[in-house]
Amino acid sequence: MYSQFMTESPSSPGECGDESAQSSQTDFPHWLRTITLFLTGQTLALFGTSVVGYAVIWYITLKTGSGTQYALMFVASSLAGAITTLPGGIWADRYSRKALMIGADLLVAFLTVILAVAMLSGYEQLWLIITLLCLRGLAGGVRAPAVLATIPQLVPQARLLRVNSINASLQSLIFIAAPALAAVLLVYFKLGWILMFDVVTAIIGVICILMVTIPKLIVDSTPEGLKGYVSHMAEAGRYVLTIPGLRRLGLIYIFILAIVLPPAQMTPVLVVRLFGNEQWKLALVEILWSVGMVIGGLILAAWGGLKNRMTLIMIVAALWATFTIGLGLSPNLLVFSVFMVVYGLTVPGFDSAAITSCQELIPSHLLGRTMALVRFIASLAVPIGMGIMGPLADVINIRIVTVICGTLGLIFIAILSRDRGPSSQLFAPENPTP
Repeated sequence: MYSQFMTESPSSPGECGDESAQSSQTDFPHWLRTITLFLTGQTLALFGTSVVGYAVIWYITLKTGSGTQYALMFVASSLAGAITTLPGGIWADRYSRKALMIGADLLVAFLTVILAVAMLSGYEQLWLIITLLCLRGLAGGVRAPAVLATIPQLVPQARLLRVNSINASLQSLIFIAAPALAAVLLVYFKLGWILMFDVVTAIIGVICILMVTIPKLIVDSTPEGLKGYVSHMAEAGRYVLTIPGLRRLGLIYIFILAIVLPPAQMTPVLVVRLFGNEQWKLALVEILWSVGMVIGGLILAAWGGLKNRMTLIMIVAALWATFTIGLGLSPNLLVFSVFMVVYGLTVPGFDSAAITSCQELIPSHLLGRTMALVRFIASLAVPIGMGIMGPLADVINIRIVTVICGTLGLIFIAILSRDRGPSSQLFAPENPTP
């Protein structure tokens, strides 16, 4: 769950700092066809990545059952993404976003082929799998800011929330099919052959991106050397800090990712430890999680969410903490599965609203860097949480660890909700000019 931030849509171009944000549907001819083609490519690429991701995770979990090794994979991949996220965000604001996405996909495909051949030759070792995840993380750090910054270039602002919600539902549908397919592929194929599935879908995704026209950005300069990169990232950071709501949600974001979500992200280990290591059980809980996200995304697309998005995000954060406690206390797989469904149901309430609000509020020439900054924070918060949760779950009852994480989340949200501040102050920049 890589989610962003919030705020109500600015009521005037001055609040946004970018007049182009106040666009109408007439400014985006054939936008529906364009975004459909773009999202089709993204969805197909995500499908291949998800199938391989589930296959790798389950391969290690079923082979070792170790929370430490599971956490090691997760931490290595996240830290690798953190290395390239910040420069990737700057590149997304300075160079062709289309070229960045295509280049990242092709690089992943090329490296995956090499690693697949090595594994098929008999080198199915943990260090090799971690290397694959790290390389994919490096490319993902470049690709993700470009993707998030491209969507508002293709869609009228009035349609952003619904497009993001529909996109979330499409991705959730992929997550329904991916676990099932991964479970089947693991039965009949070696992991090396499964890696090739990702290569095929990545190539198809690249073809779709090639068919999309993405407007070029007009930029003042390009960063030169380390000092230039720091200066460009600081520009985005200073603008973000002018918005009280972004600062407040940043605290929620870091705490949730580091404390509350790690137990939910370790569901394969939870299922194996508590209910057995049958592959269908692993697939079931992931599919139910995704079913919840599909339904939640469709509801949000039709509903539009609460007027005050900060309230919506804080409610969802509190629910996540509650559901995390429920996962730890579940007496059987049925109850655990129910919590997975309702957990997934609430995900779009955080993700889609937060991403949309960033896209609405942050000027286009800063959007890539802003999304990269958020992803960078996530890339640090998640490994910290997983680095603590994984080894801890190997020495302490995993139920106890999960309940403690959820309880700490509820306490944090309760404290933060005592001093919310006026919505108008939370959602408007104190200094709208970057």
